[in-house]
Amino acid sequence: MHRSIAILSTAAAAASVIASAADAGFWRWTWGTAPNNSVIAEFDPDNNRFKWEFGAGTNVNGFWTSVSPGPQPRGDAGEFAALFLDASALTANSTITPKLTAYAYNGIPGNNNSSFTSSWWDGSPAAGTQAPDRIWSSLNPATTSSIIQLSATDHGTYRRFVVEMDASVIQNHTPLYPDVNGEPWTGVAFGSLIGHWFHPVIGLNATYGTDPSSADYNWLTSFNFTSWTFSDMTNLPTQWIPAPGSIALLGLAGLAGVRRRR
Repeated sequence: MHRSIAILSTAAAAASVIASAADAGFWRWTWGTAPNNSVIAEFDPDNNRFKWEFGAGTNVNGFWTSVSPGPQPRGDAGEFAALFLDASALTANSTITPKLTAYAYNGIPGNNNSSFTSSWWDGSPAAGTQAPDRIWSSLNPATTSSIIQLSATDHGTYRRFVVEMDASVIQNHTPLYPDVNGEPWTGVAFGSLIGHWFHPVIGLNATYGTDPSSADYNWLTSFNFTSWTFSDMTNLPTQWIPAPGSIALLGLAGLAGVRRRR
């Protein structure tokens, strides 16, 4: 009887390990061929790790993007984060730490430079100008622990930009201007599907608040550029990537079961 209980206990423990191992991993979407003209996006639902990495020509020096779990983010306020990356200081054959700020996307699709990047200065699509819904800034020393990788590198013939962070502060954000239809805030999360509104920019000139007593301290005060390219996508399939070691855990759980049966 005791032996049967022990076997059942071991089986239950092994099943728990298997279930945990099966759940461990992250979603990944890739486009293009690295290192140039390519995008890699990753999201881990267990720890909110978010990654956006892309390669581009040497004239690109920044971007802004919104990511969704499938739908085209364009036009939907209070659901998605808008990330603004500033690598305007990048020069030939060098690596820098670019500036990154995150806001709630205001849902304004826009038809010019000013309107479609307006989330950093206007928080809502309502008439008039509302205070921006600021979430996170890499210029704030108190929040830099969220950064895993933040880099921009000029390789001579192409540039590579990497944003990887613990996006919990974004995922746990409560929108200042919630979606009027009651759609939930998803921040930068995605799963088996991804949608995005992605705009690499050329000739970027960005400025930031420098007065510690001002509300815009460490936040964008301008984000101007001469031209841009874009990738607006909807419901693209992603790939589930098991976490390193999860397959090994499955194997160990199996071995434990075999040993007990013997």
